[in-house]
Amino acid sequence: MKNYLRLASLLFIFSMNACTDDTSNALPTDTCFKKDAIAELPWLKSVVSDFQKPKSGPLEVVLYTYKNQYFIGVINPLVSSPASYIYNCNGESIGKLNIGYNQFTAEARTIDVLLKGTY
Repeated sequence: MKNYLRLASLLFIFSMNACTDDTSNALPTDTCFKKDAIAELPWLKSVVSDFQKPKSGPLEVVLYTYKNQYFIGVINPLVSSPASYIYNCNGESIGKLNIGYNQFTAEARTIDVLLKGTY
C-alpha cells in the first residue's frame, strides 16, 4: 500500500510538471538558483546528497517560478511530504513560508530541470 501511495504521489508530481512546463527555459539571473546551484549552495548540496545514496530511486531537482519568485524542488518518490522539499533561495520550505502545496503546484511553472537521475 505504501508503494502504491508513493507511486501515485510521484505520478501526480510529474503530471503537474508536464502541465506547467515553461518552454523558454530561461534561467534567472537575479537569484541564487542558477544552473550550478547544487554545487554553489551548501544547504541544497546537502539535501540533494541525501537522495543520491544507493537505492534511493529517481531524483529530480527542478527550478520553479511562483508569484514572481523562484523556488527549487527536490523530487523523490520516497518523500511523504513533498512540500518539505520545495525551497526558496534561503533554504526555507514552502511550508515554513505558509504557501500551501496544492496552491503552489497549481500556480507554479517549471523553468528548468537542474538534475535528473536514478540512484
